[in-house]
Amino acid sequence: MQPSSPGAPRLLIAAHGTRSPAGSATSVDLAAAVAAARPGLRVDLCFLDVAAPTLVHALDTGPDPTVVVPALLSTGYHVQHDIPAAVSGRAGVRVARHLGPHPLLTDALLARLTEARGALEQASTLLVGAGSSRPEASAELDSAAELLAARLGQGVAVTTVDSDLTAALDGLSAPREVATYLLADGRFYELVKAAAAGRAVVAAPLGAHPAVVRLVLSRYDEALAGT
Repeated sequence: MQPSSPGAPRLLIAAHGTRSPAGSATSVDLAAAVAAARPGLRVDLCFLDVAAPTLVHALDTGPDPTVVVPALLSTGYHVQHDIPAAVSGRAGVRVARHLGPHPLLTDALLARLTEARGALEQASTLLVGAGSSRPEASAELDSAAELLAARLGQGVAVTTVDSDLTAALDGLSAPREVATYLLADGRFYELVKAAAAGRAVVAAPLGAHPAVVRLVLSRYDEALAGT
């Protein structure tokens, strides 16, 4: 564990938010793991949708300086509009880059696949991410699949939760596995599991995996360094 320097800016994790109690608990667990990995650093949690506290509330009621780390795997409306609007005019607030794509996320994806596989040695792999209308998000998901494919030593198919998951799975040779490119449980993960039932092994969301914790802190450090 690396201790934080005295007076270090607060790290404010901005998670997407979900109505799922399990998904919200995952975000709480991630924030706690980040705080445990950097003793002395204040780590707070807020949400960009559905759940509270909101980003604006967390900024209004918390200390400056603050570094907002979007706990989002891809760019999209929250990254491009909501977060910039919330921090506009706040001189003591910096915004870090969102999390993906990144080799540390690949580490977490591989670990979750290994947990889900059990005795299954090799399978056709489908990477499933949250959908977005923004081409940048699609390109980032493709990059994440390329990173995973390089580590697996085989091709990785790509799709999103809002697509025809059943058709995507049926297009792969058996046995099949799903790498879940989601941070937390919730409606999206339930849709993936339902579509894959009887067709594929489904890995858990990335959650508070140690590699995700390291990436959150790396984004924080990058923002402080201006890189």
